[in-house]
Amino acid sequence: MKKIERIIKSIIEKSGGSPHKIKLAHYMERINHAFAFAPRNYWLGVTVMKSPMDLAVLQQIIFDKKPDTIIECGTAYGGSAYYMASIMDVVGIDGKVITIDSESDQTAIYRRKDLINVNGKAVCLDVEELRKPRSSKIEYVHSDCLTASLPMDTGKTMVVLDCHHSASHVYKELEKYSKLVTIGQYLIVEDTDGKIHSGTGPAAAVKKFLKKNKNFVVDKNREMYGISSNLGGYLFRIS
Repeated sequence: MKKIERIIKSIIEKSGGSPHKIKLAHYMERINHAFAFAPRNYWLGVTVMKSPMDLAVLQQIIFDKKPDTIIECGTAYGGSAYYMASIMDVVGIDGKVITIDSESDQTAIYRRKDLINVNGKAVCLDVEELRKPRSSKIEYVHSDCLTASLPMDTGKTMVVLDCHHSASHVYKELEKYSKLVTIGQYLIVEDTDGKIHSGTGPAAAVKKFLKKNKNFVVDKNREMYGISSNLGGYLFRIS
């Protein structure tokens, strides 16, 4: 049992509950989703739909492996692409992030609070700006990720899959994008922590993929915090 799971069980017991009467996996999933979505997370003002712990692991991977190209399936608000591009800048990687989404006009929410004077009183005002995050390292591709046309020569390449989450769709993504991942790099499958729908979600696709593909192994060392959306989803290419 991981340390974080022992801590959670200890907290439940000290609160008068019984950890044996709950499904710990479901409980941990709820905690993870609270970190990821409530409240929203931001990177330099841009919404990032990932937990801070997964972002911490992601920056470690980028620093350790220094990929020339990161391919992301699922742009959403653009926050994760912006985050990865920023880390590449800091690390000194002269590379790019190719982020793919079928939505034609992805926008990022920059939210801030300002104080304004209304009849002599200071009033707090929520302000939102809608615009796509810009970076010379980010290339936006408007396409379904399964039909997207991508350059073949991308150097050291890692891939992050965070698009549709049905098992059949993720498996097709794995078959397509695993070929682009170079040896010594990662293929990260997001949202494999969905225990309730594990038979129909990304985790099932990963299980099926690994039975047929021996070029990848699950790197459990990247699950160091115990709370993650990607449990069993950090796939490392070994051959």
